[in-house]
Amino acid sequence: MFRKTRRPLLQLLICSLLLAVLYGCALFKKTPPSPSPPRSPVRPHVDAKAQQHYYDLGVQNYSKENYGEAKEAFEHVLELGPNTALGIKAQENLKKLQRILKTLEEIEAK
Repeated sequence: MFRKTRRPLLQLLICSLLLAVLYGCALFKKTPPSPSPPRSPVRPHVDAKAQQHYYDLGVQNYSKENYGEAKEAFEHVLELGPNTALGIKAQENLKKLQRILKTLEEIEAK
């Protein structure tokens, strides 16, 4: 009769010790939190309709070879949200426009 009551008590003791050891190991394995990346001055809410409007306006002016107006429209897209899909496309289009405008200036200088 003594053996029957001793066995569950021994199992409980072993489980308790095992949990204590595992908990102790978990405490030592915690890594310090990594520093958060610097926050960019992005607006919390991007007006997607306005951004789409200015992007479309930039594309229209680009196709009509109104490069100065296209540049202004794409810059406005960036002001509304540089990290959005349209913002990234506008950045690419601005790079193309800068090359075009530079080429036009070189041609006029000759």
